[in-house]
Amino acid sequence: KNDLINHRASLDEKAKGIQKQIADLEKAAPAPTMAQALALGKERKTNIHIRGDFLRKGVEVDPETPGVLPAPITKEKLSRLELAQWITDKENPLTRRVIANWVWHKFFGRGIVTTLEDFGTQGEKPSNPQLLDYLAFTLGENNWSLKSLHRLIVTSAVYRQSSIVEAANFKKDPYNIFLSRQSRVRLDAEGVRDIFLSVSGLVDQRIGGQSIKPPQPPGISELTYANAVKWNESKGLDRYRRGLYIWFQRTSPYPTLMLFDAPDSNLACVRRERSNTPLQALALMNDVAFYECAKSLGVSLANADLPLEGNICRAFVTCLSRFPSESEMVQMKNLFDQFRKHYGSNADQAKQVLGNGTDLKGDVVLSAAWVAFARVLLNLDEIIVRD
Repeated sequence: KNDLINHRASLDEKAKGIQKQIADLEKAAPAPTMAQALALGKERKTNIHIRGDFLRKGVEVDPETPGVLPAPITKEKLSRLELAQWITDKENPLTRRVIANWVWHKFFGRGIVTTLEDFGTQGEKPSNPQLLDYLAFTLGENNWSLKSLHRLIVTSAVYRQSSIVEAANFKKDPYNIFLSRQSRVRLDAEGVRDIFLSVSGLVDQRIGGQSIKPPQPPGISELTYANAVKWNESKGLDRYRRGLYIWFQRTSPYPTLMLFDAPDSNLACVRRERSNTPLQALALMNDVAFYECAKSLGVSLANADLPLEGNICRAFVTCLSRFPSESEMVQMKNLFDQFRKHYGSNADQAKQVLGNGTDLKGDVVLSAAWVAFARVLLNLDEIIVRD
Protein backbone atom coordinates (compact mmCIF):
# COMPACT_ATOMS: atom_id res chain seq x y z
CA LYS A 1 0.00 0.00 0.00
CA ASN A 2 2.79 2.42 0.91
CA ASP A 3 4.56 1.66 -2.38
CA LEU A 4 1.36 2.51 -4.26
CA ILE A 5 0.97 5.78 -2.33
CA ASN A 6 4.58 6.75 -3.03
CA HIS A 7 4.15 5.88 -6.72
CA ARG A 8 1.10 8.13 -6.99
CA ALA A 9 2.93 10.93 -5.20
CA SER A 10 5.80 10.69 -7.69
CA LEU A 11 3.29 10.86 -10.56
CA ASP A 12 1.80 14.03 -9.05
CA GLU A 13 5.25 15.64 -8.95
CA LYS A 14 5.87 14.70 -12.58
CA ALA A 15 2.48 16.10 -13.55
CA LYS A 16 3.26 19.42 -11.85
CA GLY A 17 6.50 19.69 -13.79
CA ILE A 18 4.77 18.94 -17.09
CA GLN A 19 2.02 21.46 -16.33
CA LYS A 20 4.65 24.12 -15.63
CA GLN A 21 6.30 23.41 -18.98
CA ILE A 22 2.92 23.72 -20.70
CA ALA A 23 2.25 27.04 -18.94
CA ASP A 24 5.66 28.39 -20.02
CA LEU A 25 5.00 27.39 -23.62
CA GLU A 26 1.58 29.05 -23.55
CA LYS A 27 3.15 32.29 -22.31
CA ALA A 28 5.70 32.19 -25.14
CA ALA A 29 3.08 31.50 -27.79
CA PRO A 30 2.82 34.12 -30.57
CA ALA A 31 -0.15 36.45 -30.63
CA PRO A 32 -3.12 35.14 -32.61
CA THR A 33 -3.68 36.38 -36.13
CA MET A 34 -5.95 39.41 -36.22
CA ALA A 35 -8.79 39.54 -38.72
CA GLN A 36 -9.85 42.79 -40.34
CA ALA A 37 -13.55 43.57 -40.47
CA LEU A 38 -15.63 46.28 -42.07
CA ALA A 39 -18.34 47.99 -40.07
CA LEU A 40 -21.82 47.67 -41.48
CA GLY A 41 -22.61 50.82 -43.45
CA LYS A 42 -26.39 51.03 -43.35
CA GLU A 43 -28.18 48.81 -40.91
CA ARG A 44 -31.20 46.89 -42.01
CA LYS A 45 -34.43 47.81 -40.26
CA THR A 46 -36.10 45.05 -38.28
CA ASN A 47 -39.81 44.94 -37.52
CA ILE A 48 -42.01 42.63 -35.53
CA HIS A 49 -43.99 40.37 -37.84
CA ILE A 50 -47.63 40.42 -36.80
CA ARG A 51 -48.71 36.83 -36.07
CA GLY A 52 -45.53 35.68 -37.81
CA ASP A 53 -46.54 37.07 -41.20
CA PHE A 54 -43.52 38.76 -42.80
CA LEU A 55 -45.86 40.82 -45.01
CA ARG A 56 -47.54 42.42 -41.98
CA LYS A 57 -44.89 44.52 -40.28
CA GLY A 58 -45.36 45.88 -36.80
CA VAL A 59 -43.24 48.27 -34.77
CA GLU A 60 -39.55 48.67 -35.51
CA VAL A 61 -37.20 47.05 -33.00
CA ASP A 62 -33.51 47.36 -32.19
CA PRO A 63 -31.06 44.63 -31.08
CA GLU A 64 -31.41 44.10 -27.33
CA THR A 65 -31.14 41.44 -24.67
CA PRO A 66 -34.21 40.10 -22.81
CA GLY A 67 -35.61 42.75 -20.48
CA VAL A 68 -35.76 40.42 -17.46
CA LEU A 69 -31.96 40.08 -17.53
CA PRO A 70 -29.28 42.67 -16.73
CA ALA A 71 -28.56 44.84 -19.75
CA PRO A 72 -25.11 44.98 -21.38
CA ILE A 73 -22.91 47.84 -20.21
CA THR A 74 -22.37 49.69 -23.47
CA LYS A 75 -23.33 53.01 -24.95
CA GLU A 76 -23.17 51.73 -28.50
CA LYS A 77 -25.87 49.97 -30.41
CA LEU A 78 -25.65 46.25 -29.79
CA SER A 79 -24.03 43.98 -32.35
CA ARG A 80 -23.08 40.33 -32.33
CA LEU A 81 -19.78 41.19 -30.66
CA GLU A 82 -21.50 42.90 -27.74
CA LEU A 83 -23.91 39.97 -27.47
CA ALA A 84 -21.01 37.50 -27.26
CA GLN A 85 -19.25 39.65 -24.66
CA TRP A 86 -22.47 39.89 -22.65
CA ILE A 87 -22.98 36.12 -22.71
CA THR A 88 -19.40 35.40 -21.58
CA ASP A 89 -19.11 38.29 -19.11
CA LYS A 90 -17.46 37.28 -15.83
CA GLU A 91 -20.49 38.64 -13.99
CA ASN A 92 -22.66 36.08 -15.79
CA PRO A 93 -22.18 32.65 -14.15
CA LEU A 94 -24.86 30.90 -16.21
CA THR A 95 -22.75 30.31 -19.32
CA ARG A 96 -19.91 28.72 -17.36
CA ARG A 97 -22.34 26.61 -15.35
CA VAL A 98 -23.99 25.28 -18.50
CA ILE A 99 -20.64 24.40 -20.11
CA ALA A 100 -19.26 22.78 -16.93
CA ASN A 101 -22.47 20.80 -16.49
CA TRP A 102 -22.34 19.61 -20.11
CA VAL A 103 -18.72 18.44 -19.70
CA TRP A 104 -19.62 16.66 -16.44
CA HIS A 105 -22.47 14.91 -18.24
CA LYS A 106 -20.09 13.66 -20.94
CA PHE A 107 -17.82 12.04 -18.37
CA PHE A 108 -20.42 10.62 -16.00
CA GLY A 109 -23.46 10.05 -18.21
CA ARG A 110 -25.51 12.39 -16.04
CA GLY A 111 -25.18 16.11 -15.46
CA ILE A 112 -25.16 17.79 -12.07
CA VAL A 113 -28.27 19.37 -13.56
CA THR A 114 -29.87 16.50 -15.46
CA THR A 115 -31.80 18.81 -17.79
CA LEU A 116 -28.79 20.06 -19.75
CA GLU A 117 -31.02 22.11 -22.03
CA ASP A 118 -33.01 23.83 -19.27
CA PHE A 119 -31.47 25.65 -16.31
CA GLY A 120 -34.71 27.55 -15.71
CA THR A 121 -37.65 26.99 -13.40
CA GLN A 122 -38.89 24.05 -15.50
CA GLY A 123 -35.56 22.21 -15.25
CA GLU A 124 -34.21 19.95 -12.54
CA LYS A 125 -32.34 21.41 -9.59
CA PRO A 126 -28.60 20.66 -9.34
CA SER A 127 -27.73 17.65 -7.22
CA ASN A 128 -24.61 19.44 -5.96
CA PRO A 129 -24.78 23.22 -6.57
CA GLN A 130 -21.48 23.88 -4.77
CA LEU A 131 -19.65 21.47 -7.07
CA LEU A 132 -21.26 23.03 -10.14
CA ASP A 133 -20.19 26.50 -9.04
CA TYR A 134 -16.66 25.28 -8.33
CA LEU A 135 -16.35 23.76 -11.80
CA ALA A 136 -17.79 26.90 -13.40
CA PHE A 137 -15.42 29.13 -11.42
CA THR A 138 -12.43 26.93 -12.33
CA LEU A 139 -13.39 27.10 -16.00
CA GLY A 140 -13.38 30.90 -15.89
CA GLU A 141 -10.15 31.10 -13.91
CA ASN A 142 -8.40 28.90 -16.49
CA ASN A 143 -9.37 31.21 -19.34
CA TRP A 144 -12.25 28.97 -20.47
CA SER A 145 -9.87 26.08 -21.12
CA LEU A 146 -11.85 22.89 -21.62
CA LYS A 147 -8.65 20.85 -21.48
CA SER A 148 -7.99 22.11 -17.96
CA LEU A 149 -11.53 21.21 -16.94
CA HIS A 150 -11.17 17.74 -18.48
CA ARG A 151 -7.90 17.22 -16.62
CA LEU A 152 -9.46 18.31 -13.33
CA ILE A 153 -12.33 15.84 -13.71
CA VAL A 154 -10.46 12.76 -14.96
CA THR A 155 -7.79 13.07 -12.26
CA SER A 156 -10.37 13.38 -9.49
CA ALA A 157 -11.08 10.56 -7.04
CA VAL A 158 -14.76 10.49 -7.98
CA TYR A 159 -13.95 9.76 -11.63
CA ARG A 160 -11.33 7.13 -10.85
CA GLN A 161 -13.54 5.08 -8.53
CA SER A 162 -14.96 1.68 -9.50
CA SER A 163 -18.49 1.07 -10.75
CA ILE A 164 -18.87 -1.91 -8.39
CA VAL A 165 -22.05 -1.47 -6.35
CA GLU A 166 -21.73 -1.75 -2.58
CA ALA A 167 -24.87 -2.59 -0.62
CA ALA A 168 -24.51 0.24 1.90
CA ASN A 169 -23.96 2.89 -0.78
CA PHE A 170 -26.73 1.51 -2.98
CA LYS A 171 -29.20 1.84 -0.12
CA LYS A 172 -28.27 5.51 0.32
CA ASP A 173 -27.83 6.38 -3.36
CA PRO A 174 -29.68 3.81 -5.54
CA TYR A 175 -29.68 5.98 -8.69
CA ASN A 176 -26.07 7.11 -8.19
CA ILE A 177 -27.11 10.76 -8.16
CA PHE A 178 -24.36 11.60 -5.68
CA LEU A 179 -21.79 9.39 -7.42
CA SER A 180 -21.16 6.90 -4.65
CA ARG A 181 -19.68 4.80 -7.46
CA GLN A 182 -18.57 5.32 -11.05
CA SER A 183 -21.37 5.30 -13.61
CA ARG A 184 -21.50 2.59 -16.26
CA VAL A 185 -21.94 4.46 -19.54
CA ARG A 186 -22.48 2.85 -22.94
CA LEU A 187 -20.73 4.43 -25.90
CA ASP A 188 -22.70 6.62 -28.27
CA ALA A 189 -23.94 5.00 -31.48
CA GLU A 190 -21.05 6.26 -33.60
CA GLY A 191 -18.54 5.18 -30.96
CA VAL A 192 -19.87 1.62 -30.92
CA ARG A 193 -19.01 1.18 -34.58
CA ASP A 194 -15.70 3.02 -34.17
CA ILE A 195 -14.50 0.75 -31.37
CA PHE A 196 -15.22 -2.34 -33.48
CA LEU A 197 -13.31 -0.89 -36.41
CA SER A 198 -10.42 0.05 -34.13
CA VAL A 199 -9.90 -3.32 -32.42
CA SER A 200 -10.29 -5.16 -35.74
CA GLY A 201 -7.59 -3.06 -37.39
CA LEU A 202 -9.91 -1.98 -40.20
CA VAL A 203 -10.47 1.65 -39.18
CA ASP A 204 -9.51 4.34 -41.68
CA GLN A 205 -8.30 7.39 -39.75
CA ARG A 206 -8.52 9.92 -42.59
CA ILE A 207 -10.03 13.25 -41.59
CA GLY A 208 -12.57 15.10 -43.72
CA GLY A 209 -14.05 14.22 -47.06
CA GLN A 210 -17.42 13.03 -48.28
CA SER A 211 -19.98 11.00 -46.34
CA ILE A 212 -19.85 7.21 -46.51
CA LYS A 213 -22.50 4.51 -46.82
CA PRO A 214 -21.54 1.39 -44.86
CA PRO A 215 -23.42 -1.91 -45.27
CA GLN A 216 -26.99 -2.02 -44.04
CA PRO A 217 -29.84 -4.58 -44.23
CA PRO A 218 -31.46 -4.87 -47.67
CA GLY A 219 -34.60 -2.88 -48.34
CA ILE A 220 -33.92 -0.08 -45.86
CA SER A 221 -33.19 2.59 -48.48
CA GLU A 222 -36.53 1.84 -50.16
CA LEU A 223 -38.22 3.36 -47.11
CA THR A 224 -37.02 6.86 -48.00
CA TYR A 225 -39.49 9.44 -49.21
CA ALA A 226 -40.55 8.54 -52.77
CA ASN A 227 -37.65 6.06 -52.80
CA ALA A 228 -35.45 9.05 -53.61
CA VAL A 229 -32.12 7.77 -52.28
CA LYS A 230 -30.20 4.70 -53.46
CA TRP A 231 -27.87 3.27 -50.84
CA ASN A 232 -24.74 2.44 -52.78
CA GLU A 233 -22.37 0.81 -50.29
CA SER A 234 -18.97 2.43 -49.95
CA LYS A 235 -16.02 0.44 -51.23
CA GLY A 236 -12.38 0.18 -50.22
CA LEU A 237 -11.13 2.19 -47.26
CA ASP A 238 -14.24 4.40 -47.29
CA ARG A 239 -16.21 1.41 -46.02
CA TYR A 240 -14.25 1.54 -42.76
CA ARG A 241 -14.27 5.23 -41.97
CA ARG A 242 -15.48 6.42 -38.58
CA GLY A 243 -19.16 6.78 -37.72
CA LEU A 244 -18.89 10.55 -37.87
CA TYR A 245 -18.91 10.33 -41.68
CA ILE A 246 -21.96 8.08 -42.14
CA TRP A 247 -24.50 9.52 -44.57
CA PHE A 248 -27.63 10.54 -42.67
CA GLN A 249 -30.95 10.42 -44.51
CA ARG A 250 -33.65 11.83 -42.24
CA THR A 251 -36.48 9.92 -43.91
CA SER A 252 -34.57 6.64 -43.55
CA PRO A 253 -31.61 7.01 -41.16
CA TYR A 254 -28.87 4.39 -40.89
CA PRO A 255 -30.55 1.67 -38.77
CA THR A 256 -27.52 0.79 -36.63
CA LEU A 257 -27.24 4.39 -35.44
CA MET A 258 -30.94 4.42 -34.55
CA LEU A 259 -30.61 1.09 -32.75
CA PHE A 260 -28.03 2.61 -30.41
CA ASP A 261 -30.10 5.75 -29.73
CA ALA A 262 -28.59 8.28 -32.13
CA PRO A 263 -30.84 11.35 -32.60
CA ASP A 264 -32.97 11.44 -35.74
CA SER A 265 -31.74 14.95 -36.76
CA ASN A 266 -35.26 16.35 -36.99
CA LEU A 267 -34.72 18.35 -33.81
CA ALA A 268 -31.66 19.63 -31.98
CA CYS A 269 -30.50 17.09 -29.40
CA VAL A 270 -28.66 18.18 -26.26
CA ARG A 271 -28.53 14.80 -24.51
CA ARG A 272 -29.06 11.32 -25.85
CA GLU A 273 -31.18 8.72 -24.12
CA ARG A 274 -29.44 5.37 -23.66
CA SER A 275 -31.13 2.00 -23.88
CA ASN A 276 -29.93 -1.59 -23.57
CA THR A 277 -31.94 -4.08 -25.61
CA PRO A 278 -31.53 -7.65 -26.91
CA LEU A 279 -31.74 -6.27 -30.45
CA GLN A 280 -28.49 -4.39 -29.89
CA ALA A 281 -26.70 -7.62 -28.95
CA LEU A 282 -28.11 -9.34 -32.04
CA ALA A 283 -26.86 -6.49 -34.24
CA LEU A 284 -23.36 -6.69 -32.74
CA MET A 285 -23.34 -10.41 -33.44
CA ASN A 286 -24.89 -10.53 -36.91
CA ASP A 287 -24.88 -7.12 -38.62
CA VAL A 288 -22.68 -7.16 -41.72
CA ALA A 289 -20.56 -4.20 -40.61
CA PHE A 290 -19.82 -5.75 -37.20
CA TYR A 291 -19.32 -9.22 -38.67
CA GLU A 292 -16.62 -7.87 -40.99
CA CYS A 293 -14.82 -6.48 -37.93
CA ALA A 294 -15.05 -9.81 -36.11
CA LYS A 295 -13.77 -11.64 -39.19
CA SER A 296 -10.81 -9.28 -39.53
CA LEU A 297 -9.90 -9.71 -35.86
CA GLY A 298 -10.34 -13.49 -36.02
CA VAL A 299 -8.17 -13.86 -39.13
CA SER A 300 -5.43 -11.71 -37.57
CA LEU A 301 -5.48 -14.00 -34.51
CA ALA A 302 -5.33 -17.07 -36.74
CA ASN A 303 -2.39 -15.67 -38.70
CA ALA A 304 -0.44 -14.82 -35.52
CA ASP A 305 2.32 -17.26 -34.61
CA LEU A 306 1.28 -17.59 -30.95
CA PRO A 307 0.17 -20.44 -28.69
CA LEU A 308 -3.50 -20.66 -27.73
CA GLU A 309 -3.15 -18.88 -24.37
CA GLY A 310 -0.99 -16.18 -25.92
CA ASN A 311 -3.56 -15.53 -28.63
CA ILE A 312 -6.38 -15.33 -26.08
CA CYS A 313 -4.36 -12.84 -24.04
CA ARG A 314 -3.68 -10.83 -27.17
CA ALA A 315 -7.39 -10.76 -28.01
CA PHE A 316 -8.32 -9.60 -24.50
CA VAL A 317 -5.70 -6.85 -24.45
CA THR A 318 -6.74 -5.66 -27.92
CA CYS A 319 -10.47 -5.60 -27.16
CA LEU A 320 -10.69 -5.02 -23.41
CA SER A 321 -7.31 -3.47 -22.53
CA ARG A 322 -6.71 -6.12 -19.87
CA PHE A 323 -5.58 -9.72 -19.49
CA PRO A 324 -8.12 -12.50 -18.85
CA SER A 325 -8.54 -13.88 -15.35
CA GLU A 326 -7.77 -17.53 -14.65
CA SER A 327 -11.44 -18.52 -14.84
CA GLU A 328 -11.89 -16.54 -18.05
CA MET A 329 -8.86 -18.22 -19.59
CA VAL A 330 -10.34 -21.66 -18.85
CA GLN A 331 -13.70 -20.64 -20.33
CA MET A 332 -12.12 -19.13 -23.44
CA LYS A 333 -9.96 -22.20 -24.08
CA ASN A 334 -12.99 -24.47 -23.76
CA LEU A 335 -14.98 -22.20 -26.05
CA PHE A 336 -12.26 -22.19 -28.70
CA ASP A 337 -12.00 -26.00 -28.54
CA GLN A 338 -15.75 -26.25 -29.14
CA PHE A 339 -15.50 -24.01 -32.20
CA ARG A 340 -12.51 -25.94 -33.54
CA LYS A 341 -14.28 -29.29 -33.17
CA HIS A 342 -17.46 -27.93 -34.74
CA TYR A 343 -15.76 -26.52 -37.84
CA GLY A 344 -13.50 -29.56 -38.05
CA SER A 345 -16.65 -31.60 -38.61
CA ASN A 346 -18.28 -28.99 -40.85
CA ALA A 347 -15.69 -27.79 -43.36
CA ASP A 348 -18.30 -26.17 -45.61
CA GLN A 349 -19.48 -23.96 -42.74
CA ALA A 350 -15.89 -22.97 -42.04
CA LYS A 351 -15.54 -21.76 -45.63
CA GLN A 352 -18.82 -19.83 -45.37
CA VAL A 353 -17.64 -18.12 -42.18
CA LEU A 354 -14.48 -16.88 -43.90
CA GLY A 355 -16.08 -16.02 -47.24
CA ASN A 356 -14.16 -15.02 -50.34
CA GLY A 357 -11.07 -12.84 -50.47
CA THR A 358 -9.88 -13.62 -46.95
CA ASP A 359 -6.10 -13.40 -46.53
CA LEU A 360 -5.31 -16.69 -44.80
CA LYS A 361 -1.91 -18.00 -43.77
CA GLY A 362 -3.12 -20.96 -41.73
CA ASP A 363 -5.73 -23.67 -41.59
CA VAL A 364 -9.31 -22.87 -42.65
CA VAL A 365 -10.81 -24.66 -39.64
CA LEU A 366 -8.62 -22.79 -37.14
CA SER A 367 -9.32 -19.49 -38.88
CA ALA A 368 -13.08 -20.06 -38.73
CA ALA A 369 -12.80 -21.00 -35.05
CA TRP A 370 -10.93 -17.77 -34.29
CA VAL A 371 -13.55 -15.74 -36.18
CA ALA A 372 -16.30 -17.34 -34.09
CA PHE A 373 -14.23 -16.66 -30.98
CA ALA A 374 -13.85 -13.00 -31.98
CA ARG A 375 -17.62 -12.69 -32.49
CA VAL A 376 -18.21 -13.86 -28.92
CA LEU A 377 -15.54 -11.58 -27.47
CA LEU A 378 -16.82 -8.54 -29.35
CA ASN A 379 -20.33 -9.21 -28.06
CA LEU A 380 -19.32 -8.64 -24.44
CA ASP A 381 -20.88 -5.55 -22.91
CA GLU A 382 -17.43 -4.61 -21.63
CA ILE A 383 -16.52 -3.70 -25.21
CA ILE A 384 -19.04 -0.87 -25.50
CA VAL A 385 -19.57 0.09 -21.83
CA ARG A 386 -17.28 2.29 -19.76
CA ASP A 387 -17.11 0.82 -16.24
